[in-house]
Amino acid sequence: MGPDEELLGVVVHSGLVLGRNEDVVAALRRITAFPGGLALDTVVLARDIYAEAAGRRAHTATARRQAAETAQQEDEAAARQDSQAAARREGTAAAERHHALKAAMIERRYLPRFEEGDLLRLGVATPAGGTRWLDAYGSSSSETEDRYRLEATYWLAPLPIDGLVTLVCSWPEIGLLETRSDLMLPDLAVRAAETVPLWDLPEAPESE
Repeated sequence: MGPDEELLGVVVHSGLVLGRNEDVVAALRRITAFPGGLALDTVVLARDIYAEAAGRRAHTATARRQAAETAQQEDEAAARQDSQAAARREGTAAAERHHALKAAMIERRYLPRFEEGDLLRLGVATPAGGTRWLDAYGSSSSETEDRYRLEATYWLAPLPIDGLVTLVCSWPEIGLLETRSDLMLPDLAVRAAETVPLWDLPEAPESE
């Protein structure tokens, strides 16, 4: 999930307020096109009680994820032991099938829960009138006593064919109600084809 890290994408849009109230504002920093999709960089600022709410949710979600990671590691270790025992009883091939099934079940069990509410919800409207929520593949946050800042990057794939994108934004847990923003991003396929492999960029000239 996310763009090819060895490609330098092409910025096709920048600078858009997605939603706001008196003490919370969410904005789109930029949209970067890649052959496989669009990377959307966002920032959220909150203050006063909304900053406190965002901070509490971030701490709770972090603690929950750490606990889930520990539990997943324990389940995976137990699954490996079961696989070794199955190999002795039933043979290597049967044990490998058993382990693959068990590993898939463990992975599904510990998938991140969307409803944790510790990140901005960002999605795109579907032709049927619904919303396809996007996953954040990178995020960072900072907080002080009465300020909170979140930066998160989302991945939209594949590239929209007609260039029309309706972004849906919300974070009701900190007071940001759902808003919609229509964007026209023409010639996306052409722009995305302009991406450059980082290894192919010319080297900077040496200074004398």
